[in-house]
Amino acid sequence: MKGHLRVLVTLLSLLNCIVQAQVAPVYSDPLNVIQTSDPVLKQAMEFLRFGDSEGALKLLKKNKTGSENSYASYFLTGVAFRQTGDLTNAIQAFTRSVHEDAFFIPGFFERGNCYLYRQNFGLAVFDYDRVLLLDSAFLPAYNNRAYARIRNYGEQGNPEQQLRFAKNDLEKILQITQARGDAPRFEYYFNIGLIDLFSSEYSLAATSFSKAIAADGSVPKVYYYRGAALFLAKSYEKAALDFRKAEELGFDHVNTPEFLRVIDLIDQYHQEHKQ
Repeated sequence: MKGHLRVLVTLLSLLNCIVQAQVAPVYSDPLNVIQTSDPVLKQAMEFLRFGDSEGALKLLKKNKTGSENSYASYFLTGVAFRQTGDLTNAIQAFTRSVHEDAFFIPGFFERGNCYLYRQNFGLAVFDYDRVLLLDSAFLPAYNNRAYARIRNYGEQGNPEQQLRFAKNDLEKILQITQARGDAPRFEYYFNIGLIDLFSSEYSLAATSFSKAIAADGSVPKVYYYRGAALFLAKSYEKAALDFRKAEELGFDHVNTPEFLRVIDLIDQYHQEHKQ
């Protein structure tokens, strides 16, 4: 049974990295939120849509149409700076946009995204909190807040509380999408399963991965991770089926042969010690 213990230790040592790697932030098209008849702002948006951020910045800096100090102008300036990779000036511009309009959700959201790029996860969470105070159904903010929480605390020794908060965010997304009548999304169930797996809630993890499979059964990796959850929950036969399914679908993980070998050893042990 030494192989069993070795695989268990190996898997648990990898779970922290697994959780960090899977929950990805999402971004919306920031140019869709500005409705304006101002010719300068409209032209700046066209420049930005074609990737000419420098042209947009030049236009916005010399704007004298009366809109130069509007929340929309500052917001577009932030988008342009972010496109150039200048996150410092982008954050300053988004900050000015929300100073001009304290209820301007995209300004807080895009500033939070800049903090994500800079890996300043605490400030990112703060901005997503503001977004959700203003609009409790803004789904990208729940997702990105979950991502920020996992990245912020996932490398530390005691991340369980923040992981619970992240799981709550992902479950809130599912509640809202279901209330809207939208189809369930694979990635949210999958990410919840990873958090459950990291938190040693193996049966819950297996259930979450099963829901992910019901949403989209064509993703090979989910069978591997459900197999890992089932293995740790001591459902070895079901785990073996999932590991083999993952391999059939093309997900070749370095630990799969060892998992299957240990399952065979466990089965052999049970067979030899039957009463």
